[in-house]
Order: sequence, then C-alpha cells, then structure tokens
Amino acid sequence: MSKNILYILVAFAAMFQMTACTEEARQRLEPTPYAVGSLNQVTVIADNDLWGGDIGDSLSFYYGSAFPILPQPEPLFDLKHFTPEQLEGEPTRKELKAYLVIADISDQSSPTTRMMMEDLGQERIRKAREDASFTTSMGHDRWATNQVIVYLFANGMENLKQEVVDKFPTVAKVIHNHYKDQIESSVYLAGENNEAINALQRLGCYIKVPGDYRLVIEEEESLWLIRENELTTSNILVHKLPYTSQDQFTKEHIIALQDTLGKRYISTTIEGSYMRTNSSDLPVFTQSSKIGNTYAMEARGIWEMHKDFLGGPFLAYLILDEKNNQLFFVDGFVLAPGEKKRNQMLYLEHIIQTFQPGAGGLN
Repeated sequence: MSKNILYILVAFAAMFQMTACTEEARQRLEPTPYAVGSLNQVTVIADNDLWGGDIGDSLSFYYGSAFPILPQPEPLFDLKHFTPEQLEGEPTRKELKAYLVIADISDQSSPTTRMMMEDLGQERIRKAREDASFTTSMGHDRWATNQVIVYLFANGMENLKQEVVDKFPTVAKVIHNHYKDQIESSVYLAGENNEAINALQRLGCYIKVPGDYRLVIEEEESLWLIRENELTTSNILVHKLPYTSQDQFTKEHIIALQDTLGKRYISTTIEGSYMRTNSSDLPVFTQSSKIGNTYAMEARGIWEMHKDFLGGPFLAYLILDEKNNQLFFVDGFVLAPGEKKRNQMLYLEHIIQTFQPGAGGLN
C-alpha cells in the first residue's frame, strides 16, 4: 500500500512539473503585444492618495501645461492614471506606449512601492534610500514592444514633490523622443514627394517632404507646400534671402518677414485678404535653436487672415546657411477650425527638423 501511495505521489509531482513547464513554455511562446496609444499620452502609475494630493497637482501642472503656442490651450501630454491594482485588473492597460511610475519608497505598504521594488530589484531600492541623488530609472518593453517606462521615486513625500518638479524636463524629453517613431510613421504614411524635394534642391536646401503634401508655388526664392483634408490644412512656406547681419534674427525682423511673405502669397477668396502675424491676442515666442547642426532662430505664435475670420498657430525657423552666406525662412502653419492642433504642429515640427542647407542636403 505504501509503495502504491509513493508511486501516486511521484506521478502527481511529475504531472505538476510537466504542467508548470508547459505553462511557462506557453507564456514564453506567446507573442508580445505591440504598444498602442495616442500621441503624447502618458500613463501615470501611482497610489490614489498620491495622485489625489499635491504630487498629482504638480504632475497635472507640469505635464498638462499648455503646448506652446495655440489659439486654444492644449496640454503638452495627455495624462491617464491607474493604480497598480487597476493596471493588473485589465491586461490592455499594460499595452500603452509611455508610463510614469511614481512612488515614495519610504512607504513600504504602498502598492506602487511594492511594484517598483519588484521591477527594479532590492539593490536599486536600497541605493535609492541611501543616495538622495538616485531618483529615476528607465525601462523598455516591460509589458509590450515599443514601450517606455520611467520610474520616479524618492525617500519621503516632500523629497518626491521636489523630484517631480526637478526631473520634469528630463522625463518630458524622454517621453517626447519615444513618440518620434510614431510621428515619423504618421507623417510619412504616404511616402515622400520627390517632385517637391527636387524643387527644394533647386532652391538650395533639402526637406524630407511627405507624400501627401503638394507643391503649389515654386519661384526663384520661394516655395509653398500644402497638405489638405476635410479637417485640417497644413502649410510649409520656404523662402531664401541674403544674410546681411545678426540683426535679421531679432523677433521684430522675423515678424516683419513673415508678414511680408504672408501678404505676398497667402490669401482667401475675399479681395484684399492676406495672412499676418497676430501678436495682440498671444505674444510671439522666440528662442535660439538648431536644425541639425545649423544655427536657427525659432518663432512660435498665432497668424490671422486680414479681412477674413481665419487663423491658427505657426512655427517658423530662420536658418543660417553660413557656407553660402544666406538665410532660409521656413514657416509651418496650420488651419484647423474647431479641431485640436497640437499634433498637427508636432508633425510640422518633425518635417521642418529634416531641413538641411545645400542642394540635396549633402552639406
């Protein structure tokens, strides 16, 4: 009898081991889902009391602050919040593109702290408790392919509040860069417009023009590209001019240049209408920048149509072509009445950032 029982126990153990191995193998062989989510969406994983308190307010203030500069405010990032329990409760919540996990690691009863300890390991958590400068860590593809997870932590709530503020520029850059592939795929879904690229080469520069843009004006010193659908119209106006002095990079000169080109090229069916800068409703914001390795002055603001009720945001760059002693003014502007415009401006910025001086972009 005892032998039979022993055989039965051994058989059950073997079956259990085979089942466990089979389940483990099945999980390994299951295809990893591809991360999904709308552009610039950030999913915050945090305890409810943390999200509902001062730290949640700080997150909304910084990550939900207004995208520069739009006629109606739209946030830099679209925030979603889940607790660790909510994350586990619905598998699709683990398949989003960008996560920000926030925890006070001094609170060992916190579900988010326990989740973070499991993800990062005891050694990193120990280091974080001993080293006040170690407050961030980053992971990729934790639950899905093409996924980024930023862990933000500190020892104590007051320290965590400060880290949310201090680390915002770094975290925002990481998340923004993570979405570049999604922007690239959306912008160039229709391929490239080689006719427009060749026209830009004749002008003396290169831009990777998406296939759904069409060339509407090509002159010796100017070129206008447009993309239209039933909801939005996106435009890129490129103008070449001689470089005479650093004074050309002032805000006043850039506004004057944009108004001159707007009056020359952009109008509606209403006689006497033309595009001009609207700096009374919202200020024009300028800052020095770079397109690749090339010096540029960036300008953001609002345009309006004189004698017509149209307007929208613009993003312009005055770019120095030092080798040829000339400047390129590249102006991207959007018309999208009643529609959100942030993503359209992100797309325009992505396209303009491909600019290179010199025919063919070889310089």
